[in-house]
Amino acid sequence: MTDAGQSPPPDSPPAPLPAPPEHPPEVAPEVAPEVAVSTRRRLSLLWLLPLVAALIAGWLGWRWLDERGPQIVITFQSGDGLEAGRTRIKHKNVDLGVIESVRLSDDLSKVIATARMDRTAARHLKDGTRFWVVAPRLGLGGISGLSTVVSGTYVEMEPGGGDDRREFDALDEPPAVRADVPGRSFNLKAEQLGSLAQGSPVYFRGVQVGEVMGYNLSPQDRTVRVSIFIRAPYEGLVHEGSRFWRSSGIQFTAGADGIKFQTESLKTLALGGVVLETPPDPEAGPQALDWASFTLYEDQATAAAARDRLRVRYRLEFPGSVQGLQAGAPVLMRGLTVGHVAAVRLEFDESRQELHIPVDIDVEPDLVARTYAVIDGRPMDEAAVRKLIATQVAKGLRGRLASGNLLTGQKLVSFDFEPGSPPTAPGTERSELPTVDSSDLDSLTRSAGVVMDKVAALPLDALIADVRGTLQSVSGLAGSPDLARSLAALAKALGSADALMRNADRQLPQLVKSLRGVAAAAEGTLNSASGLLGGGGGQADLPGVMRQLNDAARSFRVLADYLERHPEALLRGKRE
Repeated sequence: MTDAGQSPPPDSPPAPLPAPPEHPPEVAPEVAPEVAVSTRRRLSLLWLLPLVAALIAGWLGWRWLDERGPQIVITFQSGDGLEAGRTRIKHKNVDLGVIESVRLSDDLSKVIATARMDRTAARHLKDGTRFWVVAPRLGLGGISGLSTVVSGTYVEMEPGGGDDRREFDALDEPPAVRADVPGRSFNLKAEQLGSLAQGSPVYFRGVQVGEVMGYNLSPQDRTVRVSIFIRAPYEGLVHEGSRFWRSSGIQFTAGADGIKFQTESLKTLALGGVVLETPPDPEAGPQALDWASFTLYEDQATAAAARDRLRVRYRLEFPGSVQGLQAGAPVLMRGLTVGHVAAVRLEFDESRQELHIPVDIDVEPDLVARTYAVIDGRPMDEAAVRKLIATQVAKGLRGRLASGNLLTGQKLVSFDFEPGSPPTAPGTERSELPTVDSSDLDSLTRSAGVVMDKVAALPLDALIADVRGTLQSVSGLAGSPDLARSLAALAKALGSADALMRNADRQLPQLVKSLRGVAAAAEGTLNSASGLLGGGGGQADLPGVMRQLNDAARSFRVLADYLERHPEALLRGKRE
């Protein structure tokens, strides 16, 4: 054994480790010294930057969501000019939204556009709101949308009223009248649309006061309903008694009252038009309400005939043909219009197995108010009119067909007093008026008969006898030999007179010259005689002879002067 302080030899094996004790002794833990440690951790300033950024992003997101308007769906018939993310929605050229997506419907018939609107436009998305595409358009009414050539196509929004709505059907064409234009709307009912179109003008006395907004076909009565808009301040012109008729720009009518040709403006010529007429008060009645319905007549004459006035219906039956007579033809009484033809039809009488062509006429006393429409200061009623007509019929008033226009062959009904007309048969209905045959051949026959009656009233027998006697006398005188001798003598006398005139023309100057010489010689003789007498050598009657010679010389001088001025006096004698 070695001491504890000595080390074992190097080649000796290591000593075995002592086994651990079965129960180690308890060792008291060492108590460490107390050190003060802080549990609070300090935050770095770098962590504040993400926090601030998150707060700002949240605020911006909330603001964006708050300002973001609703999403709407607009259905278009075509996608022309629509681009997702670029096509704007505007009102009065102010942006209110943008088209976000464009797609086709499931059946590929329409284009569905989804748009995001601004928050300010949300309260204007109502049932009456309208949308349409604004693009360059060329029509009969002019050119529109030229500004989109530079700015691009956009969708126009027109706010309306009603309940909130998020799905809309866009208009195919821009509306003729914007919703913010003051005025009132009315409906017109017509059998045919004719030349009317959206934007057609509405005239009052030649001034445009409105336009046609649109039209549709009524499925109930299959009539055309035309919507018109009258602008302020002209909406007060429409009353319950107003009348509307169409104006096509060129009106050419040929009827029983002649040929008429009338033109309107070029716009009316292209788009047609509507004419408004309001009669004076009180016939006009109160002002019409919004969307009141009126009848649209074909022309002014039809509108005038449809006015609410007293009409007394009568029935006529003409024995001949009524070709050329149409409804609306005037009814004349001695050349004055007193009504119009209401209807011309063909009827079959089963009891008599006969065909009849009754003609219904409306007598309108208002057309002749100065003469017939007022009695004792009171307007005439139907009973008074029928009494007046019955009185005139008893005096011979009869109806007949007359030619209204020789060019078109139109006929009219004319009433006049026929002399010698038989009285009306008893039991005749008070609504029927008597007529006379009015064919052209019968008219000519009647005229010829009147002429023949006047000729027959002349004293033709005596006149013919006188003419015959005159002819016989002339014939006897013409065959008489005395007449032949007289004519021969007359011809001979005329030849002599002609020769005498020619001789007188040649000899008259010499004769006048001779007469002047005789007058000069006579004057010289008288002078010699005067000297002789003055000498006292003449006889007692010589002064008388000299005076006679002096008178003769003066007479020859006067005769010579007269013949020089009037040589024809040798044949005809001296004029008084």
